[in-house]
Amino acid sequence: MIPLVRYVLLLALALSSQSLHAVEITKSDGQVYTTSSIRRSGAMVMIKITTPEGGMIEMGIPATSITKVVFPEPPELSKALTAAASSSASDVVTLTGDYVAKQAEFKDLPGSWWPEMARLRLLALAGTGKDADAATLAREVGAINTTDAGILSRGGTLLASLQSGDNEAVVIGAKSLPRIGGGQGAALAQLALGRALLAKKDYQGALRAFLTIKVFYPSAALIQPAARIGAGQAYIGLKDEKRAVQSFREVSESYPSSPLVPEAKKLADSLSKS
Repeated sequence: MIPLVRYVLLLALALSSQSLHAVEITKSDGQVYTTSSIRRSGAMVMIKITTPEGGMIEMGIPATSITKVVFPEPPELSKALTAAASSSASDVVTLTGDYVAKQAEFKDLPGSWWPEMARLRLLALAGTGKDADAATLAREVGAINTTDAGILSRGGTLLASLQSGDNEAVVIGAKSLPRIGGGQGAALAQLALGRALLAKKDYQGALRAFLTIKVFYPSAALIQPAARIGAGQAYIGLKDEKRAVQSFREVSESYPSSPLVPEAKKLADSLSKS
């Protein structure tokens, strides 16, 4: 009896594991397919299904005919959201890396978790100064045909111009997006704009961009520390060291999990001693 019970338990666990990884696909004609194997081949989504005879075949479904895909929620997502809320950008980068790399082929399918994981990763990369990686990911996000993805992509790709030193292109690009009410893509644009204006020694303009993030995009916690440091640097340019120190200290006070805390503390300490 014991071996039989053990067999039944193992079988139940195996079936449970399979159901957790099953993907349900709904087509525009109402047909629904459930599969544990899915891959992309150009414009086709390839799945394996069981035939009435009990065999297994692979069939292709045009991606344009798919109206909904129920993917299993990635277990890293809830952890990444928690880390993002506390501005723990390093953790977000670690938690989203594998999923964003391996699931990119499904990013345009309705129901994919890729856009949300990519959004978190993009903000984390931008917030820690990884401009090249952030801009590359932003271009991938741009392949998703939604308004939010488009704005996020446009804001993120400005970091490429920032890295190349084309500050004027950043200024022009940022002005093409709404300063307020444009979502986190607009917040990214303001971050790039602030840094570009710092380089141009337009300290008043830079401060305005960084404070726009602070005041109007509080939910973009992953880039808030970078915005506070940028604001502090703008205050230094405006000869207001008291507000600069306050801005730097806000990083450790409001976002203690941010990887930018040591940099902010160093900047605050250097001004306090001068």
